Amino acid sequence: MEFKTSAPKMDKLKEQWEKGIQFFRDVEVEGRRISWPSVKETVRSTGAVIVISAILTSFLGLVDFLFSLIVKYILN
Repeated sequence: MEFKTSAPKMDKLKEQWEKGIQFFRDVEVEGRRISWPSVKETVRSTGAVIVISAILTSFLGLVDFLFSLIVKYILN
């Protein structure tokens, strides 16, 4: 049994392969344009996220505790 591949299928495969290669070239070019934050900016931003998360966690924990007390009071 002989397998034949038609020229249009091979051309389409080659075209798709070239598009894929071009995509990764474009990604590399765009990657060079990114302005990454400095270490100082990254540390400050991370610290801010941790502090805000801790504050919100504490607030929501307090609200949850108060609601549980209210529900226990109502049910008893």
